[in-house]
Amino acid sequence: MKRRIMAGMGANSFGMAITIGIQLASLPLFLHYWDAASYGVWLMLSAIPSYLSMADVGMVTAAGNKMTMATGKGDIAEANRVFQSAQLFMAIVCGSLAVVVVPLVLWAPLPGIETTNQRVALAAMSFSVLLSLFGGLSEATFKATERYATGTMLGNYARLGEWSGSMLGLILAGSFSAVALSALTMKLIGVIAGMLMASKGNHGLKWGFHAADRAEIHTMVKPAVSFMAFPLANALSLQGVTLIVGALFGPVSVAIFNTYRTIARLAVQVTAILSHAVWPEFSRLYGQGAMSALQNLYRRTSLLAAGQAILLSLIIYFVSPLLLRLWTHGAIAFIPSLMLWMLLYAAVAGTWHIPRVLLMSTNQHISLAYWSLASGVLIVGLAWIMGHTFNLNGVAISMLIGELAIAIVCGWLAFVAVKHDREVIPQ
Repeated sequence: MKRRIMAGMGANSFGMAITIGIQLASLPLFLHYWDAASYGVWLMLSAIPSYLSMADVGMVTAAGNKMTMATGKGDIAEANRVFQSAQLFMAIVCGSLAVVVVPLVLWAPLPGIETTNQRVALAAMSFSVLLSLFGGLSEATFKATERYATGTMLGNYARLGEWSGSMLGLILAGSFSAVALSALTMKLIGVIAGMLMASKGNHGLKWGFHAADRAEIHTMVKPAVSFMAFPLANALSLQGVTLIVGALFGPVSVAIFNTYRTIARLAVQVTAILSHAVWPEFSRLYGQGAMSALQNLYRRTSLLAAGQAILLSLIIYFVSPLLLRLWTHGAIAFIPSLMLWMLLYAAVAGTWHIPRVLLMSTNQHISLAYWSLASGVLIVGLAWIMGHTFNLNGVAISMLIGELAIAIVCGWLAFVAVKHDREVIPQ
């Protein structure tokens, strides 16, 4: 298990490096071949298909957890039933959306989409998102069969390949459609490769629909839909707060606030390297009913993640003046009080990452989902009130208060979950 966790952390670290590399390289490449106006249009086009990413309503994640718990207790028949039920659900959802969305994008009148070039690009990006959703089942298979690191590395390479394809289209043709279609081609290759590699081995999980069961899908609907509360809560606490800052203080303050928050959240992102690596281990131990081992792993990783988040936040505070100077070329000055509040917020966010993953990995996150939405609403409300009195510091303090509240709730729910002794996996 230790080797699997370490390998998973290595794969996640590599994935973060790829993300950073893509972000750093994309902007200069796009602006070398396009002007700023064309790049702006591309950003707007590429933002539209992102709404399709919620189309699976959390089914892949819920099914992946249940598959891992089932294989953990040695019930391959149940794992395969869950897997094929999820395949049927995703095939219906993704296929139906593809039949509706692609023709709609290509031929229906759409505001702001004026050329065939833009329509083809948007259709290709929409289809790519749907492919990603179905391809997520491969990742679930890797998790369930003790190959999380392998699946994550394959996903990293596929993401790098997709980006390379888009850059190839940019360099060779330079049109929106060429960029999107080249990326789609690489996406398709990555999804097929993932499905083939996921099926290798004697783990008993098969692609197909013959074991699919409607009742199995029904049992996963509630935990699946509950997963959707987390991106909504994030939208409130991140994008919602950004809008509050803009309404209260204007666009310059938005740039300052978001830059500080981005730097502070580095501590949270690094903590995620560990928490996502232990996700399948939590599911597997819970499925086995090995509560003592689960408690031990949870205790150790919680302490490690909390210490990591606090230490990183402390380090970032002292290096942030240099980071700001280098990253913004001196355009955004260092404000000690604002950075302090932001890093306290980030430290708290990092401390409840492991408890959150414990609940999510065992499909016991439904109560946390409701509380997360409530926390998001609390943060937005407090940001509006405290921003009037304490300016940007008040907004940061409101984020800290909301994060403390959900951290306490999450910690309690996780404590109850690991202390709960039971004989069967909850549905």
